[in-house]
Amino acid sequence: MVKTIYFIFISFSLTFSQNNFISASKCGECHQEIFEEWQSSMHARATSLKDPLFNGMYQLAIKETEGKLKSKCVVCHSPMSAVFHTISMEEEFNQEGITCQFCHSTTHINGYQSAKNMELELDTVYSDNPDPENSAHPSVHREFFNNSELCLPCHAIMKNPKDLEVCATGAEWKAYYETTRKNCQDCHMPIPNGNKSHLFAGTHQNDLLKNSVEMNLSHSDSLREFTITLTNIGAGHAIPTGTPLRMVMLKVFAYDSSGNILWENWKVNPIKEDKNGLFMKIMADAEGNGPVPPWRATQTIFERRLMPGEATVVNYQLPKGEIYDVEARLLYRFAPEMILERLGITDPHFLKSRIIVQKGMKIQSGKL
Repeated sequence: MVKTIYFIFISFSLTFSQNNFISASKCGECHQEIFEEWQSSMHARATSLKDPLFNGMYQLAIKETEGKLKSKCVVCHSPMSAVFHTISMEEEFNQEGITCQFCHSTTHINGYQSAKNMELELDTVYSDNPDPENSAHPSVHREFFNNSELCLPCHAIMKNPKDLEVCATGAEWKAYYETTRKNCQDCHMPIPNGNKSHLFAGTHQNDLLKNSVEMNLSHSDSLREFTITLTNIGAGHAIPTGTPLRMVMLKVFAYDSSGNILWENWKVNPIKEDKNGLFMKIMADAEGNGPVPPWRATQTIFERRLMPGEATVVNYQLPKGEIYDVEARLLYRFAPEMILERLGITDPHFLKSRIIVQKGMKIQSGKL
């Protein structure tokens, strides 16, 4: 069925000329606020020209697969490439990433595998707010602009060439939706001033990430046990979700009365030093070496993430001594440090860990 849909889409889109492309800047002449929001979004910066992490992984994928994955990633990161059948980054329509015209020309959605499942009519504007009398461009109603169906083609599921599930945000959200009836737009396109935000806020904007997890601390003097309870209260999917590069980890410190660190759960690499406080998906090759890039993976050797509404308990055995304070920080990273180093990424935006939530607890007795 998917193959049939694919060929229907291709034959349909062959009728389009590149002259039919309308730049986001043209839309911005009338929709200035929306355009400025979009410009700051990861949708606008999704391309290999503007996202150094995606570019690094993309170039590595091309090299390691001898070009076999050259067009696969571009379909969602620059989806107009599927409409005009060229992945050249010299083309303006590919440089704009997920541009206005792609989403607002979508007339039907035929599946959730990639942007190729979105059927377009470039001479029509579609939205959740029909305006057939608009002299600039009459708009036609499509209900999927109000629900997650619009997002799922690129965000539902991704499998690697070995048919291994790499990303499953769609399934995570579906389970959440069954109890909350909330869609992607409720969090990622809020309506602060009468218009849906086109920042498409995510982990690159720290406000959405901050305090998305509730943290509670407790300890037992007799057992010298420190307990951290984490509950995903802010996301309708796992934390982290999407690409298996994403990682969330606990960083725990025990201090003496002078504020000196007596103990910490890891120092350099939480993947090797403390999987007890690690939340991510680690993929490995046939020999069990991991983490490896998604296209090389044949198996998942570690998976533990914070699911919506679920409480996760992490226990640490603290050392004996004059411990007066314990502090826990839940941190988010776009990718493990060793991967960023390999890709030559030096941008602090990607290198710095982001604090999701942090709390401290004073040990009353001063002894454990």
